[in-house]
Amino acid sequence: MTIQNDMMGAIRAVVADEVAKTLGRQVELLEQIARYLGVVPSRAPALKRASAAAALKREVAKVPAAKVKSPAPKRRGRPRKVSAEVAPGASSQESAASPFKAGQQVRYKQGRGSFTAQVTSINEKAGTVTLARDSDGKQVVRPFAKVEAA
Repeated sequence: MTIQNDMMGAIRAVVADEVAKTLGRQVELLEQIARYLGVVPSRAPALKRASAAAALKREVAKVPAAKVKSPAPKRRGRPRKVSAEVAPGASSQESAASPFKAGQQVRYKQGRGSFTAQVTSINEKAGTVTLARDSDGKQVVRPFAKVEAA
């Protein structure tokens, strides 16, 4: 039983040394963050070792906080929609002039294919048209951008 405990201790020490070598700077940064948040970092003494050369490089590279600029945060996701208040005239002009008429023969794209159809109704506010497919009569709703005159 003691041999097994000694072996586990030796393995933990080796793993701790390798983690310290690989993640030394990141561990230090995590400790600084923990101290800033008021959490007392607790870790093995083997992880506290950092090479003197690396510490010297960090000291030399330090810049006074007043001169350091943080980069602008990166934007993720889709951009916000433009509100109707910004350009009310533009949106009313677009919807007033529909590019299609009821009964018009058109072609539309869906998936990998392109189909011929007839326009049955137009929703100008949403910018969509309802079509009746020529091959089987199926009703589909497509945006103006995916439909073209035949």
